[in-house]
Amino acid sequence: MEINLTYPPKLYRYSEQKWLKRSLELGEFRLRPASDYKQCEKDSARHDDELVRINKSSADSVLVSLESTGKAIKPIGEVVYRSEVGTNYLTICFSTRWDEHLFDEFQNTDSCLVIHDVEEFCNRFHLAAEVLLPDWASIDAPVEYGKQSKLGAVFSKPLQFSLQHEWRFAWRPSLRIEHLDPIVIQIGSITDIAEIVDRPNHVVSHD
Repeated sequence: MEINLTYPPKLYRYSEQKWLKRSLELGEFRLRPASDYKQCEKDSARHDDELVRINKSSADSVLVSLESTGKAIKPIGEVVYRSEVGTNYLTICFSTRWDEHLFDEFQNTDSCLVIHDVEEFCNRFHLAAEVLLPDWASIDAPVEYGKQSKLGAVFSKPLQFSLQHEWRFAWRPSLRIEHLDPIVIQIGSITDIAEIVDRPNHVVSHD
């Protein structure tokens, strides 16, 4: 299986400046349990079941046959695929696009953290996280929309979220875990590789 993990030119995190200033100056980021997103019912940009993925294909685009005989079977209606992650996990999300519409997409967003050296940032991020999560599998990669990612359900999302152009960091435990609490990590100042940009035409307090 070949997977292209070429880093994007920049990463963008749309949020409130009070949190992004901590990210810039301290390298502070909050990793959330994947199960949390299902509870964000009033936040359509984040509300999603991150532990289960449902994909559909039209009947005429799928070839189904009996394994024992090889006889073809014509599906009636859409063919539905269900993919489960199998455990709760920790994640944090960025975007690979500068898009002023994303300031409206994510609630309470007044600023954007722009990361200019993505490879260096990712290296620092994984090193810091490994101290707190030494036995966890970690990866960062782009999300695939409307189809199954080669990296599995963690990196697959419904087509409705495609405008977010998400680049996801994920940490998966070695054993199945249902309940997880958020954790905060600090990777140190990233002022040498990042900056905060205010929302266009929006006055933000810099106190």
